[in-house]
Amino acid sequence: MNNLVTQIIPAEVLADALQRVREARAALAPYLIALTPDERATLPKMGDKSVSFVTKAAEYAQSLPKLMPQYLDVAALTTDAGVSADLLAIYQVLDGFTTDVDSTRMQAGSEGYTAALMAYGALKSAATANQPGAQAAVDELEPRFAGQGRRKAPPGPELPPNPTPPPAAGN
Repeated sequence: MNNLVTQIIPAEVLADALQRVREARAALAPYLIALTPDERATLPKMGDKSVSFVTKAAEYAQSLPKLMPQYLDVAALTTDAGVSADLLAIYQVLDGFTTDVDSTRMQAGSEGYTAALMAYGALKSAATANQPGAQAAVDELEPRFAGQGRRKAPPGPELPPNPTPPPAAGN
């Protein structure tokens, strides 16, 4: 087993990082909105390639206002383009950060779970051999697997009773 997570993150480092994340979130909170999953699904999406398109379109809308339709709010377009571009840099850093945090958490969890399963197996073997303390440890850990194990095959469909065969012809 290749153990990639080899050191504990000091509590002070975790607390400091969490505080800084909370401060950054609080600083941006007045400017951020929260969309529901349905709202997110229905919005037209602007990918990385569209950022320059939106920025340039906003510039043209400002520099050529007579060519713009009356119903187009050029100031809102300019604001939207700017906010989107400004938040992209923050998003990219946060996206990489959350991916790294999640990957490390996932790896540590996998390593811990794998090692815990080995420890549990050793305790079960020790309990079978009546080693002191082993059965108490197994009893405490065992509920994690309650309801699991070998499952019986679900009962098959009920078959109708055998019908009486029709009488043979000519009898």
